[in-house]
Amino acid sequence: MMKLRLNMAKFAFTLAETLITLGTIGVVAAITIPGLMTAYKKHATATKLERAVSVINQAIRLSENENGQMENWNKNLSEEEFINTYFRPFMTIMQVCNTSNPCGYYQTSTAYIWSYLSGAYGVYGSPFNTNRQGLQTADGFMYFFSKASGSSISQDNDKMIIIDLNGSDKPNVLGKDVFFFLRDEESDSIIPYGGDKSYDTIKNDCKENGVGLYCAALIRQNGWKIPNNYPKL
Repeated sequence: MMKLRLNMAKFAFTLAETLITLGTIGVVAAITIPGLMTAYKKHATATKLERAVSVINQAIRLSENENGQMENWNKNLSEEEFINTYFRPFMTIMQVCNTSNPCGYYQTSTAYIWSYLSGAYGVYGSPFNTNRQGLQTADGFMYFFSKASGSSISQDNDKMIIIDLNGSDKPNVLGKDVFFFLRDEESDSIIPYGGDKSYDTIKNDCKENGVGLYCAALIRQNGWKIPNNYPKL
């Protein structure tokens, strides 16, 4: 019996050793967990973005098979008729809105809802600017488009498609959960807004104190993965 007790005592940890071990584990956790969380957010955002683009691309292509090229769709239809004719048969639409509240984008003291990466607000800050219509799918994605061509924002306004990955939920920031795309007639697909710009131009826009219009282009250039030097999500 005495021998057994001696062996047990030999392999026991002192209180100091236990505290040191727990402290070491805490330090390691404090160092690694933020990095793991950041990596997870990047992966989740990139995956959702690629999925959202795939959903709208597929819907448009299916609609074009039945209704002809998107560029020739009847823009004299009302917004509701336009959606019911060209989108609803080819994607699961849960909500349609052309003003803030029905889709949960409640107005605050500012006239804008989406902010730039810098925290400022500007002409791209409203989901419904220039007659945009909002569609929410079963995936929780919000797509905004306008059938009106030409505007003070973009001469390709009717080709612009904006994707909010989590609907009205925050952060509602360009480059974090809100991304801009254009319908490219030549490639017959949705391409990131600013994809024709130089890398330096894209990177200068998609940075902590930038706007965020070209962030989707930066992600696509990186193989639909968020690069290491991307603004904090």
